[in-house]
Amino acid sequence: MTSIVDLTQSERTIILMTGMLLSTIFIILGFLIHRYKYYNLIAGYNSAPEHIKKQYNIEGLAKHIGNGLITLGVLLIISTVLLYSGLLTLFKVTFFIFLFIVFIMLLGSIKFMPYRQNLAKKSPSDARHHFLHRLLPTRIFRALEKGTRQWLQECRHCGYKQDYWEAGNVRYKAYGQPTQLQWCENCKKFRLHKVRKKTNFESERLVNEIIKTNTL
Repeated sequence: MTSIVDLTQSERTIILMTGMLLSTIFIILGFLIHRYKYYNLIAGYNSAPEHIKKQYNIEGLAKHIGNGLITLGVLLIISTVLLYSGLLTLFKVTFFIFLFIVFIMLLGSIKFMPYRQNLAKKSPSDARHHFLHRLLPTRIFRALEKGTRQWLQECRHCGYKQDYWEAGNVRYKAYGQPTQLQWCENCKKFRLHKVRKKTNFESERLVNEIIKTNTL
């Protein structure tokens, strides 16, 4: 197999021009989708019936996809220049970053899809566990929820308490009181939390708070 070092100047130029062309297409598509709202350029959305399209969080999806395409375009420019220059180690690093961004785009787009939007309307805590909700039978999923709701996480910095299931976590048939790094809704940052079982009073209070929040 011919090494990049052995390629002629004209062959390198072809690689450079091809990379620049593809990156330009990526960037233009990104701006069209995000800035100019050409939503029908999004695969899947463009072929969906109108009643399904209404269930998308299309503005969030367009922003996510658009910014992702622009980022991929920039990375493609960088990787093409590195390949043209023969800097193979840096090219490989940039290429793996490119693949990682593609993975993030695909994974992150799930939260804007109709399934996730409909699930969020029915139950915010179910939406936080949408992967388990899809994967597991309803009976098992609700058993996990019941077991996890016996626990809470308490921020060691501000003392804020949150239902462990509502926080997006799962703890089933577990023991002990571990300390974990979790997101604190009060501090608005990651803090160390003590995870422990609720007292009867805390169970009633947190359930009332969840019901009140979900009905607002």
